[in-house]
Amino acid sequence: MSATEQDRNISSSFAKGLEVLAVFDAATPSMSLAEIARRTGQDRATARRGALTLVKAGYLRQDGRMLSLAPRVLELAGGFLQANQFGLRVQPLLDHHATNLGAAITLAMLDREQVLLLAQSTVGHGPVTYGFTAGARIPLIHTSLGRMLLASLPADQAEILVNSVKIPKYTEQSLQDRAEILERIAQARQDGLVITEGEFESGIIGYAVVVSLPGDTPVVVGSSAPRGLGAQKQPETILQELQQCAAGLRQAGVIEGL
Repeated sequence: MSATEQDRNISSSFAKGLEVLAVFDAATPSMSLAEIARRTGQDRATARRGALTLVKAGYLRQDGRMLSLAPRVLELAGGFLQANQFGLRVQPLLDHHATNLGAAITLAMLDREQVLLLAQSTVGHGPVTYGFTAGARIPLIHTSLGRMLLASLPADQAEILVNSVKIPKYTEQSLQDRAEILERIAQARQDGLVITEGEFESGIIGYAVVVSLPGDTPVVVGSSAPRGLGAQKQPETILQELQQCAAGLRQAGVIEGL
């Protein structure tokens, strides 16, 4: 099927409605129609039709001029998680290795120019940083998960992404030189692991290893910990636990549906 034929089968109205859903995040949990139009790049009338349709369908709720996501949006994610048996195959593995580690473990994949968190372990008394949950997006360049995902891509694709995204400065340790970032990615590709220190969150060291196989959709697992942990939490210990977790996920066939 040609690109033109594919375009004829695409509903632009539906696609614009999905764009409306995608603009809500932790920084902007509620917005006016004008804000939605500005963030989606749609004209005011189009954004209004899309938003009110989503209100009618139960995916958005309206309080005066402000709109926000309704709990029903969880049905969309729930279908994906259930179809891929995250509750049976992913969560127990993440929880087991997180308990051994004493810190949360996150499963993530590359989605456009960001890291999409697919699942996160539940572990008591572990260190808490930003407290992200499944479905959250985090930056690509300055996180261990993001850098490992870039390292999972062919070198030319990773270079295109690094040269096309913005390079913000979250902390004093955030790398800014694209050539240096590409060198770190190349080293991660060779080592099969990434360690970042304080680049996204001051005082936090991030660790990540690859789960996916070459040629598959990039999927990684990672963890983070405050600087200065005791001997039982040395980098080698953390990375070994993550590698065992990644091997368990591969063996369970988790990445096959991603």
